[in-house]
Amino acid sequence: MKYIIEPKNITQFRKLLKKDKVTDIMVGVEELSNGFIFKMSLETLNQYLEKMDTLMISLKITRIFHEEELQNLKEKLLKLKWEKIKFIFYSDLGVYEMIKAWGYQNKLVYDANTYMTNADDVNAFLSFNKYVVVSNQIAFSEIEKLLSKVKRPTIIYGFGKSIIFYSKRPLLKNYFLYRNLKYKYDEKDYYLKEEYRDDFYHIYEDQYGSYLYEPKFYYLYDELKKLQKIDYVIISCVDMKTSLFEEVVNGYLNNDSSFISLCEGILYKGIMKEKSVLLKDEVIHNE
Repeated sequence: MKYIIEPKNITQFRKLLKKDKVTDIMVGVEELSNGFIFKMSLETLNQYLEKMDTLMISLKITRIFHEEELQNLKEKLLKLKWEKIKFIFYSDLGVYEMIKAWGYQNKLVYDANTYMTNADDVNAFLSFNKYVVVSNQIAFSEIEKLLSKVKRPTIIYGFGKSIIFYSKRPLLKNYFLYRNLKYKYDEKDYYLKEEYRDDFYHIYEDQYGSYLYEPKFYYLYDELKKLQKIDYVIISCVDMKTSLFEEVVNGYLNNDSSFISLCEGILYKGIMKEKSVLLKDEVIHNE
């Protein structure tokens, strides 16, 4: 089992490149990626790829593209140094069709984590991808059950914040206009306060829509030892204070659980603790 680390910024990206135990890093690409993930320009990315002697950089291209964007998408993807890229994480099947046509199907990872909630779906997408990312929107017991039925190794999320709401609408911009307040586009420090509880939900907006994140970081640690058919675990610290980022990464890389106490108050099991209502096989097979 290896760890795929999502850095928060360019400084952390550079540090990860020099870490002995880091085998995999995942970044976004400007115009092709959305949400909180750290994004590079195509030019900067290729500069780093040129210097790589080993395959360790994967790309997270999980936007859903409109028809009129496909030509621009194709032109940008063609500029990538494909021989230096390890995996492409994608959600839009248009990305799949392009990359398959170029002969790089063995680099494709299907990442639509709210969909991959049962073994039938995972196995179907595994049949034409290198890997599939299993949903982090189901309970750990359900993840265990799902993995016991998959035909090939998969990828899971081990640490991070889930998006609990997404809209293509510019909700923050509309709100600030309505309230006649000064609005800074792409500001990352806005939160929604829950009315009856003390939780704060990070809300973020970019040119592709609005995103609402869980109030705390979910994590799997001891549980990872119980799972089968897992080749990679994603560690995402992109919404974490810089001072804690390295502690979390080092904890996973060195099998040191002390980071859990350091993150007291910002960790929880989230939906992974409770049984979900998303599993289709329980409806289909009446289990």
